Amino acid sequence: MATRLSRLLAVLLFAFAMSAAPPAHATTLTVSITCSGMSPYPGYPGFSAYSCTAHPSGGTGSYTTYTWTVSSGWYSSSTYVGAQTENFGCKHNTVRFQDVMVTDSGGATATAHSSIYCTP
Repeated sequence: MATRLSRLLAVLLFAFAMSAAPPAHATTLTVSITCSGMSPYPGYPGFSAYSCTAHPSGGTGSYTTYTWTVSSGWYSSSTYVGAQTENFGCKHNTVRFQDVMVTDSGGATATAHSSIYCTP
């Protein structure tokens, strides 16, 4: 009888320990953008080239998609799926706006916005 009671107590203690363990939670997915490298755009007078990099952190698993939207005051915006770092062109003396939406392997998304003044 004592052996059965010992086994039952061991099973109950194990079950309690398993139920008391806190669940694993992923951290919130966030992203920021840095842009740099303003230089003349070869073959296009009046334009410059620059690059932007998305810096995701947190989330679940890997970062699966980088969706960029780029716009300015002189033409309509364009949206496409790209890489973590993208190269862009801009017309001198205009402001360019970059948005990136990052998706992780768990399906969570985060967005960031950046602007840069295009210099010769």
